Amino acid sequence: MSLVVLNPGLQSSVQDLGRTGFRQYGVPVSGAFDMHAHELGNHLLGNSPGCASIEMTLIGGDYYFNENVRACLCGARAPDAVVDDGSGAKPVPHQQVFSVNAKSVLRVGALRDGARGYLCVSGGIETQLLLGSRSALVSIPDAGLGRALKKGDEIPIGESTHVREIPLQVASSALKRNVIRIVPSHHTDLFTVDQIDHIGRAAYRVGSKSNRAGIRLDAGSLCGSIPSRIESVATLPGYVQVPPDGNPIVLGVDGPTTGGYPVIACVIERDVSRLAQFSPNDRVEFEWITHEQARAMYEGES
Repeated sequence: MSLVVLNPGLQSSVQDLGRTGFRQYGVPVSGAFDMHAHELGNHLLGNSPGCASIEMTLIGGDYYFNENVRACLCGARAPDAVVDDGSGAKPVPHQQVFSVNAKSVLRVGALRDGARGYLCVSGGIETQLLLGSRSALVSIPDAGLGRALKKGDEIPIGESTHVREIPLQVASSALKRNVIRIVPSHHTDLFTVDQIDHIGRAAYRVGSKSNRAGIRLDAGSLCGSIPSRIESVATLPGYVQVPPDGNPIVLGVDGPTTGGYPVIACVIERDVSRLAQFSPNDRVEFEWITHEQARAMYEGES
């Protein structure tokens, strides 16, 4: 069973839970940037959380299915998504399981209310395992760990173990979409009180050069001297680095495993997925919370 990429969209790639155990060799974790959306799609289909999906960025792709499949679109909405079996196009619901008959085309179209959408299929995507993961390290195409999808790619689909659909339960949240919560890092004390206060009240704008490796922020640079004599240290997705120009960079899932820029803050784990949904020119604000608050959120989620 397989699907064929007729149009890959702006940037689409196969992603799963990521590649662990190789950071000491400089290999990023990668995986789905919006892990919550990826896991939700697999959950609704009755898949294992580790099943791979197709991550789409800003503009989704067109996919031809050789056989009958069940699928789900999660993450950013795709209001124009349709399934065309040759006799007419039918709209596709958001965050709901739908059927695609053999010899039909799924056209996803532009994404809304977010930057990344996920196409999950029953049985999961089964491209080649590389260092234990199917995730494509698209930010470093020469690394030999997968690539972005191209027109004509035939993508294998695993055997479905589906028994029943799992109902969707949506948890409400009063947190604004553009607010990202941060905690102090091991370098926070190197910054001035004014700089630490500034990052918690400034309105930033997502830069056009943002990608899976890092969200680059403009229009809110830190004033004053930026600490520069920092030895290279290990880094993780969600680290907020401050280069000499004062404009923060929030590391993404394809980000470097070490870095020499000082880290003023760390995005809490449950908000890292939300970074994936920021598009260029979107407004971003940070909210300081304590490590104790972040730990309580993590323990309440697990």
